[in-house]
Amino acid sequence: MQSEIEKAVLYVEENLTGNLSLSDVAQYCGYSPYYVSVLFHQAFGETLKSYIKKRRLTCAAEDIKNTQISIINIAIKYGYSSQEAFSRAFADMFGITPNKYRRTKSPIQVTYKKRTSIICGNEGNGVMNNIVRNLQVRIEEKYPVNILHVLNGLDMLKKFKKSRLINEKQTYVPFNEAMCWGETAIEIFSDSFIEKRVNSLKTTEAEYHRIVLEPLKPIFNKEFDIIVLWFGDDMFCQINLITILAYLEQIKYQGDVLFCMALERISGMFPDAFEIDINGYVNIYEAVLCEHKMPDSKVLPVTYQAIKMYLNYMEEESPILKYIRSNLGKENLMAELFALFPEYGLGDLQYQGIIDGNL
Repeated sequence: MQSEIEKAVLYVEENLTGNLSLSDVAQYCGYSPYYVSVLFHQAFGETLKSYIKKRRLTCAAEDIKNTQISIINIAIKYGYSSQEAFSRAFADMFGITPNKYRRTKSPIQVTYKKRTSIICGNEGNGVMNNIVRNLQVRIEEKYPVNILHVLNGLDMLKKFKKSRLINEKQTYVPFNEAMCWGETAIEIFSDSFIEKRVNSLKTTEAEYHRIVLEPLKPIFNKEFDIIVLWFGDDMFCQINLITILAYLEQIKYQGDVLFCMALERISGMFPDAFEIDINGYVNIYEAVLCEHKMPDSKVLPVTYQAIKMYLNYMEEESPILKYIRSNLGKENLMAELFALFPEYGLGDLQYQGIIDGNL
């Protein structure tokens, strides 16, 4: 089955700018459209049609960002009959129009070419470390020395320490939360918030204080000229990012806030830091995490994509739920979930919770 899927994926990649349909792929592979459709969905947890659309829009985004080709020509290149249809599809996926994306070059979550095996190794780590160092140098040159770095979790902090990316003159703290899982409260880090998070994470208040709140003491007790947020491009990290930004607005933080985005699935790092205006993030946090709806305010494209995933990943039509229900009892189900749905960034505790809820 693996060689058949590899053949289909390769054909898709080679024909993203041409006529491409399920029937075309099936004919190339020598199977019926139904068989290829089922095979692809079993292997990757999504439809071939959805994958082709996301790959085309990802490649279109690269063209918009890195070339001066007109939007209409890019639209036609990737199979759209009009600029309007292309712009609607682009905005639906990324939450930003093609023209605005060309101007801002805002970070997005891309859809990478599918792989049929897990790639291991540290090939990307050296490049990532160099980008992190360059980002920190540029930040230090532009801003005062009183800098707080907030990293998405203890694992990222350990990577920074292991790779000697820590500047001893600055402060680094991890945000050890999983805000995409369970309930929350409007006032972040209030007693009500802590109670709901403790219940959601199935821990104790003492453990929550030790794991989550103690490492964040600098943000509670000190003043910083600039806060740099190092968070990934997946859903898990972006929902955590929304929470931190909302908290900074909640406490009326007056300094600058920068976002540096890790490309979790390729062990990479977005080469630029983005300044974020925290105003409005309390409303975004309340809409998304408390009311479970799309916010009225604009967010970064990568955050928009994460919000859409967050609001749907526990719904009946969620590809994660569908895959789990079709494969309950499978010995390597957890490993397959990590491999198939990296854009969600969920951990073993979240996946186990979903599995247990469907037994």
